[in-house]
Amino acid sequence: MSAVSIEPKTSQGGLLEAVYRFSEAARLSILVVDDEPTMRFLLRAAMQKEGYHVIEADNGEDCLTLFQKHQPDIVLMDAKMPKMDGFECCSVLQTLSSKSPTPILMITSLDDPESVDRAFSVGASDYATKPINWALLRQRVRCLQEVVKRRQAEQQIKASLLEKEAMLKEIHHRVKNNLQIISSLLSLQSRTIEDEHILNLFRDSQNRVRLMALIHEKLYQSEDLGNINLKDYIQVLVSYLLGSYNINAGSIDLIIHIDDIFVAIDTAVSCGLIINELVSNSFKYAFPDRENARIEIEASTTASNQFFLHYRDNGIGLPPDFDIHASKTLGLQIISSLIEQLDGSLSVTGTDGTEFMFNHLSISKEALI
Repeated sequence: MSAVSIEPKTSQGGLLEAVYRFSEAARLSILVVDDEPTMRFLLRAAMQKEGYHVIEADNGEDCLTLFQKHQPDIVLMDAKMPKMDGFECCSVLQTLSSKSPTPILMITSLDDPESVDRAFSVGASDYATKPINWALLRQRVRCLQEVVKRRQAEQQIKASLLEKEAMLKEIHHRVKNNLQIISSLLSLQSRTIEDEHILNLFRDSQNRVRLMALIHEKLYQSEDLGNINLKDYIQVLVSYLLGSYNINAGSIDLIIHIDDIFVAIDTAVSCGLIINELVSNSFKYAFPDRENARIEIEASTTASNQFFLHYRDNGIGLPPDFDIHASKTLGLQIISSLIEQLDGSLSVTGTDGTEFMFNHLSISKEALI
């Protein structure tokens, strides 16, 4: 029986061809433009020896056609050519590049100051004269190569950042949706509860989850994924709380004066929880008759990386012996804890309404419950 040989699916020749194609794609390309065949040959040989893929054109018009087809990384161009000279061609090339302007090295026998100035004015990156100093030419091309590689690296970084930004937005969107589902489940569960105290606990939990969902919603919609506009966030949060407690916006005078303060997500969550607890307490306890009810929220920057937050209502006030640090209610314990984590200070006044003054709050201090 004769032996049967089985060829692998990928032959050695096919593998070598694949490696060759990969190396060809990885090499930088140079478009050589010169009307003299001998000069093109010399430039081609010199550049191929340096490892470049070389494309050739013998006049300006062909240069434009080949440039649009191949988008070379570097152009070596003669100044004096038929049909379209190098100066005009160089000027047109500035409008054809699909990326950053392609480096162009003008190679010419013209060495007068006017020609040099004209070359750079139409977009040339460098200028060399004939007869060519080949060692100097190689160094100048290598310099242009570093420019190209740096631009390519910058483009890759930008593309990577855009990809990560899109991914972060998708994450914020999904987290917001998941938190919204939890909030909706709490709302559905609360419909079966008849005990008013337990119902309030469910509502408080629902509001806390919702304010965190609002954070991720704001980040998803924002151009800046690292910071949130505190003014916009608090306005949306207070509007949500009005609906949560079935309060007509016209029955309470809401006055919000907040500067355009941009805070990190951790600080935004902390401030949102603080406002949530204070507004909720005002809605539940401060206005038993709701006549001439008023809530004021003010915030402004005070120093580098710090701001203050001022909250007050004109409700029935606080007990004379009130001490927020000794409070047993979860909401006030949250406020006390968050102020410490934000490196802030707090003063509370309970006469003629309720007033909370938060000072020296850190804009970007990490604050976790």
